[in-house]
Amino acid sequence: MILDTRTLVIVLVGIGVLLSIAAFLTWRAHRHITALVYWAGGALLGTVGMAMVTVYGVWPPAAVVPLSNALVAATYILNWFGVRSFAGRSIPWRFGMALLAVLTAGIAWFVVATNDVTARILIMSAGIAGLSLLAALELWWTGPADRPRRAQRVTALVFLAHALFVAGRAVLTAWGGPLDSILTPNLVQSAGFLEAILAVTGWGFGFLAMTSEKLQADLDRIGTIDPLTGAYNRRAFLKHAERELLRAQRNGAPLTLLLLDLDRFKRVNDTFGHLAGDALLRLFSETVTARLRRTDLFGRYGGEEFCLLLPDTDRTGAVTLAEALRRDVAARPLPFQGHEIAASVSIGIAACRSGEDLDAALAAADLALYRAKRNGRNQVMVDEATA
Repeated sequence: MILDTRTLVIVLVGIGVLLSIAAFLTWRAHRHITALVYWAGGALLGTVGMAMVTVYGVWPPAAVVPLSNALVAATYILNWFGVRSFAGRSIPWRFGMALLAVLTAGIAWFVVATNDVTARILIMSAGIAGLSLLAALELWWTGPADRPRRAQRVTALVFLAHALFVAGRAVLTAWGGPLDSILTPNLVQSAGFLEAILAVTGWGFGFLAMTSEKLQADLDRIGTIDPLTGAYNRRAFLKHAERELLRAQRNGAPLTLLLLDLDRFKRVNDTFGHLAGDALLRLFSETVTARLRRTDLFGRYGGEEFCLLLPDTDRTGAVTLAEALRRDVAARPLPFQGHEIAASVSIGIAACRSGEDLDAALAAADLALYRAKRNGRNQVMVDEATA
């Protein structure tokens, strides 16, 4: 069945209007997600470009054809820019503008110099397929590893399918012989516009789903991450630590807990102010996390006190790491307003023993930390039962 191409274009325009409004309103509510601006702008330009297709044969082709194709090409460029922005990557404005100029010039040539509809379809198909493939690759491979990417991967598949379809349509168009107009009612052109409706709808909903997924991940992060240091907050640390304790007891694996406390931290606040104290906490967190494995759990227990849970690590391994951390902290003073603020850390170590809960390990590590403080600070002490 051959569908009316002008009707399909009108449907595509209507969908574009709705998606551009949805992306813009979402951006109004979440202005820090600048990708939505690119996607809303791309949808709007594509809508205008496709609306101009309906007047092919009415307005002078030398003006309307290059302009409408340029606007459609701009849609794909802005979609790609939005994908890069969403991933926190730079926007290649020069490349994008140069590509737009090349595509527009090619279309204009095959309107003014020779009215070749097939050549124009091949040029635009090459640009659309290439940009869709770039967007698909960016969506599939980029983005923070700690954030869900299900919507991003699905949207990547939409762009990949669109790129393959557009490439196949170009081949069929070239093989089918000359065309009088892109609106010629044949099976290939009808299928092309129908697929465009599905693709635009797919990536439009995909962009909104990606935004929702990101916002949910940000909310989860706010509820689990200490905003100053980037470590787990106390509640999140204890939650993950309980799970790790159950796993270790089930598998009979060693599990060791460290309590770390910055020495004389109150003196830093009293002498240099709370900004210096905050900066020292951030530096300390960076110093500690630089030595950790992905499986280690690091959390801020309260104030200047931190917890570190080491899966599959016995007493010897824990002491080795603790001593390395103690040396690292002492060797990395904080530069602050022309001063070098020295720091040191006291560390208490306790094993998470079979049959005991996390509170028992915390209490034991706290006693070891107290001994480290009492014996002069800047040292590592092991719980007597662990030792």
